[in-house]
Amino acid sequence: MRRRVWIIPAVAALVVAGGLWHFRRSGGTVREMAELVAQGGEKLLREPLRPARPGPRVLVLALDGVGESMLRQAIAGGRLPHLSSVLGAARADSGLFEHGWSQPGVLSILPSTTYAAWASLFTGAPAGETGVPGNEWFAREERRFYAPAPVSVTQNEDALQVYTDQLMGRVLKVPTLYERAEVRSYVSLQAYHRGADLLTVPEPERYGAMVGEAARGLGGNDSPSQEAYEELDVSAVASLLGSIRERGVADLQVIYFPGVDLFTHVAPNPLQDQLRYLGNVVDRQIGAVLQAYRQAGALDDTWIVVVADHGHTPVLSDDLHALGAEGADEPPEVLRQAGFRTRALHLELEESEEDFQSVVAYQGAFAYVYLADRSACPRPGSRCDWSRPPRMAKDVLPVVRAFDAANRTGAGVPQLRGALDLILAREPRPAGRDALPFQVWNGTRLVPVGDWLRDHPRPELLDLERRLAGLAAGPYGNHAGDVLLLARTGMHLPLEQRYYFSGRYQSWHGSPTRQDSEIPLLVARVGMSGTAVRDRVQAAVGARPTQLSVTPLILNLLAAPAQR
Repeated sequence: MRRRVWIIPAVAALVVAGGLWHFRRSGGTVREMAELVAQGGEKLLREPLRPARPGPRVLVLALDGVGESMLRQAIAGGRLPHLSSVLGAARADSGLFEHGWSQPGVLSILPSTTYAAWASLFTGAPAGETGVPGNEWFAREERRFYAPAPVSVTQNEDALQVYTDQLMGRVLKVPTLYERAEVRSYVSLQAYHRGADLLTVPEPERYGAMVGEAARGLGGNDSPSQEAYEELDVSAVASLLGSIRERGVADLQVIYFPGVDLFTHVAPNPLQDQLRYLGNVVDRQIGAVLQAYRQAGALDDTWIVVVADHGHTPVLSDDLHALGAEGADEPPEVLRQAGFRTRALHLELEESEEDFQSVVAYQGAFAYVYLADRSACPRPGSRCDWSRPPRMAKDVLPVVRAFDAANRTGAGVPQLRGALDLILAREPRPAGRDALPFQVWNGTRLVPVGDWLRDHPRPELLDLERRLAGLAAGPYGNHAGDVLLLARTGMHLPLEQRYYFSGRYQSWHGSPTRQDSEIPLLVARVGMSGTAVRDRVQAAVGARPTQLSVTPLILNLLAAPAQR
C-alpha cells in the first residue's frame, strides 16, 4: 500500500495559502507567517508610483482553476449577477453578450498547472522561454530544485520567498506584462508582479483564522471548510479596496482569486462545489470591486478581462490513483530499480545526499524526470555534473523502457500498471543550448509527436504537438526534464481510471484534455456592444487566441481608445 504523502496542491500561485501547510508542520506560528507575507496589506514595488492616466484602463479578474465550461455554467445559471451586470444579456449560444464577448476554444499551455500557466499568461511566452515549466522543477544548469508550490517535496522555503523575496520575479526569464505596459499597475495576490507599482495582500489581522482553517483543509485531517478559502479571497480584495481608496484606481489592475482553486482540490464534489464557490464568494468580491470603480468614476473607461490558468478534473482521493513520490510502490522506485540514485524529497540537501543521479518533479497530470550522465558519477558519494546532458542510449532509453514495462505489465512496481498514458523523451542537449521537442515512445522507439498522432489519433489531447513544443523546445526547455510522463486521466475516462502525480486530492489538473485545458477569455466594456468587443479582441489577437495571447490583448486594450 502506498504511503500517504501530504503534499500541497497546485496552490494557485499564492503561497499565502500554499506555504502555510508546510509552514505549520515545521513549527511556524500564525504571527510569523503573517509578518513574512503581509505587512500592512500592501507592498510598494515602485516609488514613486507611475502617474495615472485618464484611460483606457484594464481590470483583470484572474480566476485560478476555473475552466471555460465552469465559468459558462456559472453565468448561464445566474450564479454571477455582479459579473453579469457588466456583461449584459447573453445572445443565444454565440459567446456574445450585450456588452461582452466570450472567446471559445482558448487553450492553456502545457502543463495546465498554476505557476507555469500564469507565467505564460502574464508574459505571452511559452514555458520553454519563461523558464517556469510547472509548480516545481529542477534547473540543471543551477543544480537547484525549485518548488514555489511544492508537490513532491515537503519543504516550503520557496513558497514563502514568492512574496518575501520575489522568487518568481527572479526566476522568470522574460519581460512581464507590467514591464511591457509601463503604466500604473496594481496586483492583488498574484505571484507574478515584477514591474508592477503595488502589490496588495491580506491584512495580517484578518489572516490568523484563515491560516488555521486552510491548513486543516489542505492537510486533509478535517472536512474542508469553504470559509477558510473564502477568507483568503475576501481579505485580499479588502486590502485592494483600501489601496484604491487611498491611492486611486490603477491603469492596469490584476485581481487574483486563489481560493476557488484551493477549495476545488479538496472539495468532496469538486465541480458542483466550485460553482457554489464562484457564486457565494467570487462574484460578491467582483461586485465590491466594480462598485469601487463606479464610485471612482472609472468603470465606463475600463475594459474587464476574465481569465484563468486551467480547469479541474475530478479524481479519486486514494493511494492507488495518487502517484506519490515516496515509497517502494511509487514512480521514483522505477528509477532506483533501473540503477539510478534518486534525489531526496526536500529542497535543501545534506552533503551526503548530493550524489543523486535522477530527479522527479510533479505537475498533477505530468511528471518530469531529470537524468544525469551516470558515467561521470558511478559510485555512491560521487557528485554528478548536471551541466552535462545524460547519454541517450545508456541513461535516457533505459528509463523509458523501465517505465514502459511498469506501465504495461507492472514490472518492478505493480501499482503503476495501466497508470500512464504516454511516455515521452528527446535527444538530450547540454545546458545553454535550446532543448529539442519531446517524442513519443511507441513501445520500440521514439517517434515525433505529429507522426505518432497520425497513426494513433487522440482528439481528446487538444493541440498536443504544438503545446508540447512550447513546453519543451527553447532556451529553458530542459527545465521540463529528459523523460516526460503523462498520467492516464480526463473526463472521457471513468473516475476509477484517472491517475495523477501528487498526494491524495479530490481533483487535479495539468493534462492536455478539454476539462483542464480550455480556459475563459471573457472581455466586457460598459456601454460597448458585444460585437464591437468581439471585433476589438479578434483584431488584436486573431480568431483563435490562446493563453499566450492574453498579454498582447491587454497591451492592445491599454494602447488605444475604444470605438463604441
